[in-house]
Amino acid sequence: MKHQLTIYTKNNCMYCDIMKSKLDQWGYEYNVVNIQEDNVAKNYILSKGHKVVPQLYYNNVHVNPNIDTKNYTQNILEEYIGHLDSTL
Repeated sequence: MKHQLTIYTKNNCMYCDIMKSKLDQWGYEYNVVNIQEDNVAKNYILSKGHKVVPQLYYNNVHVNPNIDTKNYTQNILEEYIGHLDSTL
């Protein structure tokens, strides 16, 4: 993997747990950033217009826009990553 996945989360977030479980199941490595423990990260997420978590970023590009976490699939993620990798 050329770049790193980062998932922005918070405590007791069911959807965050679902997303992390999916990434684990799909075999992806990722960094977890808890916005309740990191004010810089919280401000970053808010500056991007996000009001909820989880938010998933790949090489600082948002890769789960307007997609319900339960409906987010490995194919969707791989399409984003493939597109991003081809443009670098």
